[in-house]
Amino acid sequence: MSECKVLIADDHVIVREGLIALLNLADDIRVVGDAADGQEVIEMTQKLRPDVVLMDIRMAKLDGVQATREIKTRFPDVGVIVLTNYDDDKYVFDCVTYGASGYLMKDVSPEDLVKAITSAAQGESLVDPSVLNKVLTQFRNLAKDGPDHSEILSPREKEVLEALAQGLSNKEIAQQLHITEKTVKTHFSSIYRKLNVTTRSQAIVGAVKSGLVDLSN
Repeated sequence: MSECKVLIADDHVIVREGLIALLNLADDIRVVGDAADGQEVIEMTQKLRPDVVLMDIRMAKLDGVQATREIKTRFPDVGVIVLTNYDDDKYVFDCVTYGASGYLMKDVSPEDLVKAITSAAQGESLVDPSVLNKVLTQFRNLAKDGPDHSEILSPREKEVLEALAQGLSNKEIAQQLHITEKTVKTHFSSIYRKLNVTTRSQAIVGAVKSGLVDLSN
């Protein structure tokens, strides 16, 4: 892929400067700007059109949850990765529901952060496993209220969803199911359309809510 443009949103100057220094060391990533609050990051997203926004949760004027919702509504092609110290269930639930491509804690390794950014720019997701379990638990609790998609998805699409819920990448899913990565992407396009979602994270939670996959084991 071409150079990935990243916009950083965090209310602490030292965090923003640290992330800028870190990401400037990565190949094919360029930080195009940084914002100190939720309202500013929305305005800068409109102006700069980054590929990915790194979003803090607790910020002035507008928090990261509402900023994520606004950005994904107005600029659906922009990936949003929540990078925070807070793993509160509601924060996680809302951010993933609103379309965040990733939800990572600030102690994430530099390698995993770069991987999350490049994945988000390519339409994939990377969510901290402990965080993902929180939101999936909430959706399991709501499963009885979800629509039944069991007859909508094909057996292969269900297998792809199950592999996705295990945290596998497109390449790993292709290897596990003995299909090509192009075929995996085709299945995802169909799954997104059938479940009426736009991100991999939403596909996972939608599948759990509908009882299509069971991560209790």
